[in-house]
Amino acid sequence: MSEAGKTTIYIVSHKDFTAPEMTGYVPILAGAAANHAQIAVKDDKGVNISKKNPQYCELTAQYWVWKNSFSQSDNIGFVHYRRYFYTTKFKKQIVSVERFAQDLGHYDVVLPEPWILSKTVRNQFAQFHNIDDLEMVRNVLAERGPEYVPVFDRVLAGHELYSYNMFVMGRRLFNEYMTWLFGVLEEVERRIDTSAYDQYNQRLLGFLSERLLTVWVKAGGLRVKCYPVYKPDDRWWVKVVRDAVKKIVY
Repeated sequence: MSEAGKTTIYIVSHKDFTAPEMTGYVPILAGAAANHAQIAVKDDKGVNISKKNPQYCELTAQYWVWKNSFSQSDNIGFVHYRRYFYTTKFKKQIVSVERFAQDLGHYDVVLPEPWILSKTVRNQFAQFHNIDDLEMVRNVLAERGPEYVPVFDRVLAGHELYSYNMFVMGRRLFNEYMTWLFGVLEEVERRIDTSAYDQYNQRLLGFLSERLLTVWVKAGGLRVKCYPVYKPDDRWWVKVVRDAVKKIVY
């Protein structure tokens, strides 16, 4: 569980946008080393991996917070400029930092409601990416933390995935997660040549981290509080209505 106190939610973006006017929400520019957006907090100052944004995606912002400012808050979280945690499925209210702090008095981590995939996590990854890259991750885990391998295998054989690299957790746990995650990803980066990948698959390390977050949470037996996640412009209700009609018609 988290210590009570200041909660900061970083809104990761690669472009200028209109941020919600909410206490504790701070926009941060990811990939600022090659980006001239006017967001005040940038991930290319101090200790950073900003130039690796094409491979690490929003993780370059998480890395910057970890290395430069995470000790300034008791609870740290990440959302996206177009994705937020909402209090209910009706998408009327973004979760406040006060509510996150209350949640972390009872839970270890706040995460998006998991994707429930029709395919296994392994097969879903293989549909869009090189499955050999997952095997390389398994090899790295076997060397660095073999206790994670059985959990990794169960996650890949299952259908549940915490997506988007969005979370809120206490400072101590955030430090533990970043230390573990980047230890794994940096070793994977050394072993996998992505130079021949298309632009989408160049983002491999960001995609892998979603699977690894799920593994880390389950391996730690963490108590999870979930909230729905939507884009502000999502017309999520259209899909709900269409699915309901299909059930009636078919």
